[in-house]
Amino acid sequence: MKQKEMKIISFFLAIFLSLITLAYAENDYGVDKTKTWCISLIGKSFTDRSEVKSLLLDRAKYSVIDDLFKQIVIKNNKENSLLLKPAVREYFAESVKISPNLEYKNGANFGEVCITIQANVSNETILKYRPFNIRKSYCFFDENLTLKTLKLKTRQQAILQALYDYDERLRGKMTEDLLGLAHNIQYENSGFSSTEEKYCVDVSFEVSPAEINIFQNQEMSKKLTPIKTVPPVQSELSPFLEATISKKLTIRQGSVQRLIDKITATNQDEILYFFLERMDKMISENHQNGVYNACVVLANLDNHVLVQSKNQIKSLYEQFKKDEVQWTNTLTQLGAIISRLNL
Repeated sequence: MKQKEMKIISFFLAIFLSLITLAYAENDYGVDKTKTWCISLIGKSFTDRSEVKSLLLDRAKYSVIDDLFKQIVIKNNKENSLLLKPAVREYFAESVKISPNLEYKNGANFGEVCITIQANVSNETILKYRPFNIRKSYCFFDENLTLKTLKLKTRQQAILQALYDYDERLRGKMTEDLLGLAHNIQYENSGFSSTEEKYCVDVSFEVSPAEINIFQNQEMSKKLTPIKTVPPVQSELSPFLEATISKKLTIRQGSVQRLIDKITATNQDEILYFFLERMDKMISENHQNGVYNACVVLANLDNHVLVQSKNQIKSLYEQFKKDEVQWTNTLTQLGAIISRLNL
């Protein structure tokens, strides 16, 4: 091989080895950042040099952490919604290591002093903040929803199910909070399925492991913090409402009729929501008398009040219909309501 060709090969080999060395250096040490920050002393009053140094250091720290946050987490994309999450910034700041080697000097302008600091973020930390993509195909249908609401519900459920797949601990958390964990959301292939009567969507979005950890820590803190319970304000109807679903026969006897006698044009909303809010719990406890009594009272409410919760009432009817023997009397009451509302 000619000497000239050997030199060319050696040159590119040297470049290749230097790149490998650089890559390993990055893997070993993460990202380094040097920051110089200056302030003018003109017009300011300080008691001693320590105040000036403290101010310089604080400003420089904030600035270098902000630069690293934009570079690593935001990736200099101003539209990244993580930019609006103060908790993520605070969590990130704790992982930035500031070198104790500080350099103070006079600035280029008159009366100016400066500090230069070095900061580092480890590769382990970078991995925590590096967003990655999640994809999910999901189908959903509810005949009681309008098409617009069905589309929105399907999209939301697709995101929620994808998050549950990623971390099962997220189940049971508030929908609004969970949707905030999804970034750069994109929807594809939206429409009704050709094989079944369901609306389907493919969703993809990014999540940050660090943000989810922060969210989990916040949720855990809520559980560990004792909640001061304030007794709810009792209305005049409260004892009559509670009596209708009490499991004590001595209390429940005649309570339904007494409550019906108390119904007026102004208290029907309170009655409606009282029973509907407790229905799931009574069903899970197989409290048949309570459910039946609730439906008897609901049947005595005006149509314009009941129609507010028509979807929930119809859903209850379909649920009980699956076990007609157990819920025969209750179905009779609900069926009468549904007929009145033309559902």
